[in-house]
Amino acid sequence: MNEQKHAPFCHTFTAAGRTFAFDVHTSTLLEIDPALAGVLAGRDAADDTTARTALAAAQENEGLFLGRRPALLPAPAAFAQAGECDSHLSHLVLSVTDRCNLRCRYCMHGADLPWMREHGEAVMSTATALTAAAYFLERRDPDLPPLISFYGGEALLETDLIAAVTAFVRGHPQGQDTIFSIDTNGVLLDAGAVELVLAAELRLQISLDGPAVLHDRHRTDRAGRGSHARIMAGLDRLLARDSSVHERLTFTATLAPPVDLPAVAAYFRDFPPYRKHGLAVQPSVVVNFANLNGQDWPGAAADRDGAAAQLAAARRQYLTAVRRQRREELSPVIRALFEPELVKLHHRSRAPLGTTFTPGGNCRPGRRKLHVTAAGLMQPCERVGATLAVGNLHAGIEPARVRALHEGFHAAVGERCRACWALRLCGVCFAHWAEFGKPEEAGQPLPEAVCASIRRAKEDVLKMMVLILDMPAECRRFLDDARVV
Repeated sequence: MNEQKHAPFCHTFTAAGRTFAFDVHTSTLLEIDPALAGVLAGRDAADDTTARTALAAAQENEGLFLGRRPALLPAPAAFAQAGECDSHLSHLVLSVTDRCNLRCRYCMHGADLPWMREHGEAVMSTATALTAAAYFLERRDPDLPPLISFYGGEALLETDLIAAVTAFVRGHPQGQDTIFSIDTNGVLLDAGAVELVLAAELRLQISLDGPAVLHDRHRTDRAGRGSHARIMAGLDRLLARDSSVHERLTFTATLAPPVDLPAVAAYFRDFPPYRKHGLAVQPSVVVNFANLNGQDWPGAAADRDGAAAQLAAARRQYLTAVRRQRREELSPVIRALFEPELVKLHHRSRAPLGTTFTPGGNCRPGRRKLHVTAAGLMQPCERVGATLAVGNLHAGIEPARVRALHEGFHAAVGERCRACWALRLCGVCFAHWAEFGKPEEAGQPLPEAVCASIRRAKEDVLKMMVLILDMPAECRRFLDDARVV
C-alpha cells in the first residue's frame, strides 16, 4: 500500500527504562514493546513475527505508525493577498530606538552579526510611531485585545514617545482596550518613568539575570559598570509607589557562561525586592540561555557540560516536585525552564495529519504580529534582525514581499521537514531562517544542526511528559488548567 512506501512516521525513545513512541500521524504518545520499537526504527527484530503483527494491527485498526509523509507546501497564495496578509493583527512591536545605555557582553545587537540590527543612534519619530499605531489599530483582530510593545535598544530612553503613543491609542476608537508592554533593562526606572508606568498601566519585561555577582558579569554599561544596583533602585522606587504593579512585571533571566542555575533559581525564589515590600508572591520569570551564535565567547564550550548537568538536576527536581504535588514551592526559574513546553505539548492538536503540511506554525508574515523599526520598516517580528521586510509605513504591508517570504522560507526548510518526526511539534520560524538560513542567498537550506537541536529539545520534553503522565491524575492536573500562549 502507498501508506507503507516509507518507514512508519514516528519516533521511538526510552525513559526510565521503558520504551515509548510518538506517532506523527495521530500526534499520539504511547508506551510500546521494545521489540516493536526495533521494528519501527528499522534497527532490530526484523524477523520478530509478534512485533510485526502488532505493527500491522496498529496500522489497520488505529491508524498508528503509517508510512505516508505529507506533501510540504508553502503558505497558500491567498495568505499573501491584500486584505489577508495585512489584517487580523494582534501584536505591534515598535522599536522606538536603536540606542542602548548598556553594552551587555552576550547581546547580539553588539556582536557585529550580519543578520542582526546593531546598536545605533536611530530614534523613531513621533509621526512614525503614531502612523504605525494607527495602521495597526485599523487592521486589528476584532476578537483579541491589541498588544503594543515598546522595544529597542532601550525603550525607556524614549519615555516622551511612549507617552505620546499610549495617549494616542487610548483615544483611538479601536484602541481603548489596548495592552501596553515595555521591554527594558530596568536601569532607567527613575521617577518620571515610574509615573509613566503607573499612569499608562504599562507591563514591564525587565532583563535581570540573577544576584548582582552573576548579573553584573555581563550586563554592564558602556563604562563597564554593573547595572544590578540601579535596577534594584528602580524596582524599589516603582514598588514603593504601588506594590500592586508586581502583577504587570515579568523578569527575563539569561543564563550565560559560566552558568550558575542554582544561584539564579535561589535568587528568584526568595526575590529581594518583593520580600522588601512585603509581597508574598514569586515573580513571573522567563528563562533562556544566551544565544552565542556567531560570537567568539571564551569558555562557552567548556561550560556546556556543566550547564547540561545543572539543567538535568533541575529537571529531576521539577519532576520530584510534580510527583509530590509541590511544584508551586519551586523557584519560578525551575518552573519556567520546563512548564511552557510541557503545556504546549499537552495541548497539542490531535487532529489526523493531513496529506499536505505548511511548516512555520502560526508565524504568518503580515498577520498576528508586526514589527516596525525606528525608520518605519515593517517586519514579521523583532527577532528577524536586519532582514525579512514585509513593507514600510509608506507602502504598507506589501503582498509581493509576503509571498516572497513564504516561498523563500519553504525552500529553506521544506524537504527536511517532510521526513522529520518533530514536524508537528517544531517551532522553527522566520527568525530561525533569518539567523541560520541566509535568506539573502536564494536556495540556502536551514542547517541540519538547527533541526537536530530542535529534535533533541523536543525529545527531552517527550521524556518528561511520559513520566508526568505516569503520575496520579491530581499531580498533572495543572497541565489541564494551564493556558497556552
